[in-house]
Amino acid sequence: MVQVYSNTENQVTSSLKNKNNFKIFFMNKRISYLGLISCILLFTSCYNNKQDISQPTASSIDEISFVHDVVPIVTSGSCGCHNNGGTSVVQFSHLDTVFYSVISARSTIFGNMANGTGVHPGGGGVAFTPSQAAIISEWVAQGAKDDYAAPAVTGSITYTTNIVPIYQSVCKGGSCHGGLGPVLDYAILVSEKSVLSTMMASAGASGHPGGTISLDQSTTSTFLAWIAQGMKQ
Repeated sequence: MVQVYSNTENQVTSSLKNKNNFKIFFMNKRISYLGLISCILLFTSCYNNKQDISQPTASSIDEISFVHDVVPIVTSGSCGCHNNGGTSVVQFSHLDTVFYSVISARSTIFGNMANGTGVHPGGGGVAFTPSQAAIISEWVAQGAKDDYAAPAVTGSITYTTNIVPIYQSVCKGGSCHGGLGPVLDYAILVSEKSVLSTMMASAGASGHPGGTISLDQSTTSTFLAWIAQGMKQ
């Protein structure tokens, strides 16, 4: 089909309009393509977070933080029964209190689970992910050190709410209280106030009738606050 123009002026004007429209269309397309390419390059160059893509290995980890690396693992969902639970399993934490002494005492178990030479003592097919295993293995290799600084104890501290969970996690066991050692209750602890004060002030280095023990800062801070507040039940 041939397009007929009424005169030369209209033909030239129409041609110019078509050319201009084509140029504008082409320029808009070119801008769109350039914008798309720029966005791709921008996201490609900016996304350089390989930590969440590849699993860390022991050789790539410099210094393991108990607080920032280990605690999130042992208080995660897979370890849920060890946190804020009953007395059937060893408690790793209670509310905002982390029991480093309990966790570090089991560092060998954690290490064996991480390197595949041991299994979860409670069964159930519980296992670390590859990244968790790398972190735990290196933490154990570095001496299972603690960098946890317990926050200042505030508010009302009572035997039932705060002391019992610590006693059940830190003090009870086959070779400790409730096993070879005597069972402790509220009345006994109150009667042994001076012994408790010495133990907590020295983090277990002195005062404990059964010999030297190691108590973490969360435990000692809570007990000392409880004693200072009158050992409320």
